[in-house]
Amino acid sequence: MADLIITRAVLEDSASKLQHISDELEHQKSDDRALTEVYGQHDVQKAMHDFSGDWKIHRNKMKGAVKDLHDKMQKSVEHWSALEQDLHDKLTTESQPTEGQAA
Repeated sequence: MADLIITRAVLEDSASKLQHISDELEHQKSDDRALTEVYGQHDVQKAMHDFSGDWKIHRNKMKGAVKDLHDKMQKSVEHWSALEQDLHDKLTTESQPTEGQAA
């Protein structure tokens, strides 16, 4: 079984992709009126109109969920970076000789 490897780059990439998804959801249109001629038959027009209305509702829910996930991922990146820096600082301090010790 493979080990799970997490790096700052992976977390930053995930946050970037979530931001892209959020941007895409923000700019999606759910207005189907411009395409009524394309659908032709009345039942198809009605189905697409219903889908458009449902899509608007669900898209708004998804936008909120993706934004929340993005915010949490950003916090993960910040905490991960702080942890890395803290470990670096402690390891550097531990490996440096103190006064009176041979280098």
